[in-house]
Amino acid sequence: MKESTDTDLETAARLRLAVARLQRLLRSQEMGGLSLTEASCLAIIGRRGPMPLNEIAASEHLSASSVTKTITRMEEAGLIDRLTDPTDRRVSLVTLSKKGSALVDQIRSRRNAFLLLRLQELSPTDLAAIEQALPILERLSAEAPNQ
Repeated sequence: MKESTDTDLETAARLRLAVARLQRLLRSQEMGGLSLTEASCLAIIGRRGPMPLNEIAASEHLSASSVTKTITRMEEAGLIDRLTDPTDRRVSLVTLSKKGSALVDQIRSRRNAFLLLRLQELSPTDLAAIEQALPILERLSAEAPNQ
């Protein structure tokens, strides 16, 4: 690993701030009455498919009790279905219900539409620069090992 410079530190700070602001703008879009934790849990279940609660807790950096309460609320709202793990009947998996899947799709569509409007404000050169940077940003945003 190379030694960090002041320029590297400034780049890291600017990137962190830009990503945080963009995330805040995206989160400000209507989420169907869900809390941030509920929306995040629904999204990860939607991406990964049926999961045990401990995997959701680890992925979202939440306590097991917090995830249990969140999932119970969403199950009561008809957004989540519970399944028995076919390989270990003691383990309960959660998956999106039809209602939950429709809500996740709605939230994603709303956020994508918002971001598309922002992208359309950019010059072709700026848009091309973002397209070129996407693979790098995707690598940076991938979950780091042991985190």
